[in-house]
This record gives sequence, structure tokens and C-alpha cells, in this order.
Amino acid sequence: MKHYNVPADFKIETLDWYCGLMDKYPECRITETYGQITVGNRLGSGRAGDLIPAVDLNNLSTYVNCSKKKGIDFNYTLNATCLSNIEFTKNGLKEIMEFLDTIYEIGIDKITIAMPSLIELTKLSKYKFEIKASTLCQIDNANKAINIKQLGADRIVIDESINRDFSTLKSIISSFGKGAEVIVNVICNKDCIYRMFHQNQVSHDISTENRSTTYYSHRCIMQRIEKVSNLMRMNWIRPEDIKYYTALGISNFKIQGRQAVQNGNIVMTVESYFKESFDGNLMELLDCFSPTNSFKVYIDNKSLNGFIEPFVVDGEFCKSNCERCGYCDEFIDKCIDRDKTNEVFDLAREFYSQYDEYINMIKDNNKKSDNGNKKPYENKLR
Repeated sequence: MKHYNVPADFKIETLDWYCGLMDKYPECRITETYGQITVGNRLGSGRAGDLIPAVDLNNLSTYVNCSKKKGIDFNYTLNATCLSNIEFTKNGLKEIMEFLDTIYEIGIDKITIAMPSLIELTKLSKYKFEIKASTLCQIDNANKAINIKQLGADRIVIDESINRDFSTLKSIISSFGKGAEVIVNVICNKDCIYRMFHQNQVSHDISTENRSTTYYSHRCIMQRIEKVSNLMRMNWIRPEDIKYYTALGISNFKIQGRQAVQNGNIVMTVESYFKESFDGNLMELLDCFSPTNSFKVYIDNKSLNGFIEPFVVDGEFCKSNCERCGYCDEFIDKCIDRDKTNEVFDLAREFYSQYDEYINMIKDNNKKSDNGNKKPYENKLR
């Protein structure tokens, strides 16, 4: 049996669709949906508040109650990577504990957490929450998996950066046991230098009022369009390749996309993975068919058949040294029209360079300085 964890759109009709899919594909189950409140939320999560559905405690309670009646559990995402240290203050600790009381009373007993301090706090609460360690814990080897389990995690989401490192995946599964999960529709760049800092920024973007600049989101896209082959390196798992992961003993799969449920088609995404086949543009599938931007690239999913096999056969195939390898560069020509893709990338580079909020802020500040405005430190020295 394959178990899927999918983002909640908080619509009852979507739950009905899920029930229909599970009847149609009896070897697959939607074990749980996941999400969090955005209205009145001070604790944040791994997604910016303005990108996900507007949900308050009443909406959450109604959804969780209906979902459980249909046999689908709910997992609350309390996976911010930074809470501005409030968890180490008496008032902050009290606020977090009261929030745990509230969601438990609603009927939630599963939580996804990133911060070790919150894992310990939750384990010491008066309730028996099942804790899932977020992918933001960066669990990329067996040692980390064991350590996070000893800390109190009942389940883990493996760092998607090692989705194609089958020897390490096998090691983690054998060490941690049941409860290890992998993300399938990965959209993050391989070995991204911004990731840790991006997550910290997002953790503070709890609502539209707190929204910061587009620095990290734009840098993410700029990395993606630096080279066409970077699209191949994004550690996604195609529906057709699920079988290689179940062969390792992995039975839990996560579809990411809280930011895509409002404008995308999460049901179509789930069904594609249930039937382990998809005809169409891989990039649309990874984004849950949500229109993310105007710079669309087409990668024929079926033309990727066989791409993953060298990684499966040889545990040392990928050395994470793309400049010396060339495998992804060679393979992608079978899947795309390189000229058309480069045209799209050129337009994207022009756009993101022109509308870079952070760089424009710096330039604007420099202009003001050049016009004779004294710097604060200069004023203090005079």
C-alpha cells in the first residue's frame, strides 16, 4: 500500500474527490492532508502566509471534522524554522502551549515540526501528538534520522536533496524504520545556497502584512533559468518512477504544494501519482498545474523514461559535481526544444533582472547617498 500526504485546500468537495480516487486506485491511500491557519497565526510555517488559503480556527475545525469522517487524517504544519526566539520566553512558551491545546481540542493529533526546540516542547506537552520532522530539518543521512527520532519524531520527511541518492535513502530507511517519507514533486534547485535562509525568511512572512521582498523567490527562479539542464537536477520523482522507491521500502510519499492549491489542480496531481503515469508537461505537474509565472517551459514527461535508472543501478553515479558530469545536459535534449526554451529563459532573465526589488532598493539607496545625504554613521561621527 502506498500512502500519500497532500496539501489541504480546505474544500469539502476536494475530500470527496479524494475518496473517489482511493476507490479507483485501491493500492493507494491519502493518509492525511496538511496545512495551517493563516488568520490570527503568529507561529508561521514553511510557507508565506499570502501564498496559501485564508483559514481561521473555525474553518480549520470544520475541515478537520469532515475529513476525519471520510477517513482522511489532518497534519498541522508548525514547521517554521524561526520564531524569533519566543519559544525561549515564558510568554512565548505559554502562547505555544495554548495553541497546542486549541488544535488538539479541534481534533488534530499530528503535527509537522522543523525546530528541535518545538519537537521537545510538543513531546513534553500533556497531549500525545504524533510528530513528523519536516523536510526543513535537512535529514539527509542515517545519523540525522536516528538523532531526530531520539529527540521525539515519530515520522520524518527526508531532505529532497537526496531523492536520487538511493544508497543513502536505503540507509535511512533501514535505520529509521517505518514512517520515512519522500517529497515527489520537488521544485527546489539542487544544492541551493539560498534554501536555509529562504526558509527563515518565509517563517516570518506569516501574513500579507509581514510580507518581505522577493529576494529569495527570484533568486530561486534565476538559478533555475541559468542553465536548461538545471531543470533536470531538481530531484523530482516522476509518477512512473515511484516503483524504484517502493522497492527500497518507502511507502510514504508527500506532494508539496500548499502555495498551489488555490489556483492549481491538486486532484489531477494526486491522480497522476496514483496511476503512476502522466502524459504532458512535467513542469506543470511539479507545480500542481498552478500558473506560477508567464515563462513556461515544456518538458515532455514520457521522454524522461530511463533518466533515473543510472542513479538506481549505481549508488555512486551522481557526485554532485555537475560541471564535470554532463549527464543531465545530454539527456535533456531528448525532452525539450532547446531553442524555444532558451528564448523563454532570455525573456525571464530580462524580466527578473529588471524587477529585482532587492537590487532596486540598493540602487535607490546608493542614489540617495550620492546626492549628498549623510549616512547615519557619518552623522554620529560629526
